[in-house]
Amino acid sequence: MQNELLYLEEHLSCQNYMATVKTGFKHIEFAENAEFGENNANKNYLLFFLKGDFTINCNQFHNRIFHAGDMILIPRSAHFKGVAKGKASIVSMFFDSPEWYCDKLIFHSLSIFCNNEKYEFEPIKIRYPLTAFLELLSYCIKNTMNCSHLHDLMQREFFFLLRGFYKKQEIAMLFYPIIGKEMDFKDFVMRNYTKVSNIEQLISLSNLGRSRFFTKFNEAFGMTAKQWMLKQKNQQILEKMTEPGIYIKDVVEELGFDSQVYFSRYCKHHFGCTPSQLMKRCQADNKAIRHTKS
Repeated sequence: MQNELLYLEEHLSCQNYMATVKTGFKHIEFAENAEFGENNANKNYLLFFLKGDFTINCNQFHNRIFHAGDMILIPRSAHFKGVAKGKASIVSMFFDSPEWYCDKLIFHSLSIFCNNEKYEFEPIKIRYPLTAFLELLSYCIKNTMNCSHLHDLMQREFFFLLRGFYKKQEIAMLFYPIIGKEMDFKDFVMRNYTKVSNIEQLISLSNLGRSRFFTKFNEAFGMTAKQWMLKQKNQQILEKMTEPGIYIKDVVEELGFDSQVYFSRYCKHHFGCTPSQLMKRCQADNKAIRHTKS
């Protein structure tokens, strides 16, 4: 695999060589039925499925099937688990937010598409020239060209190719969970909301005044901070209710409700049904989606 013209010793001596890549790309090969994932993703992961089939659970989306030639975003703070079916491989791009100002501007402009569409964790197809891009990228990584120069250049090239050869609607649906008018602020919220107990603590971490914080929050998320935090809590409940074999008492304990009585009142108020009814609905919806995808 390694080309003698790469001058590997010189390359490895580069002061920007990264023995462990923290932001950039990784090429990963899986044995049959290998598992991967994170309980609270500390980066945004864009997964390019190169070979094989995969089953992925991500937040409230369970047992979604992906094939070679698909790509999907796993957003920061997501709970996700994947299983590779047979021998398989992926390229993973992991990042906080786009590095370049023009890419951020494009993401800002795409928020209008997200307002009109419902997100369903659907893949976007990898097509030329991204196929050639991923082939070259994989070849470089396999040959240990692993300095920050490579990762910075290839990440910038990826966004350039994406803007040039994919429709705005496709880009918006791929990056739906992280697109917003205030991307840096939105990234701050996504990095920190799971670390705090309430909005006041989040404001304190932001080093912004209350008025400025709430203004930026509305601009970034299109709703108030209180509404958004409630939405995240409800999404956590739906996610837990979808898990096979889960019990209501487990949901109560894991999500920090004071009692099953209080949790029952919460479900009736926010979901219009009892916890048992909600669980049946979530399990049925997940089963229907799984059959549709298989």
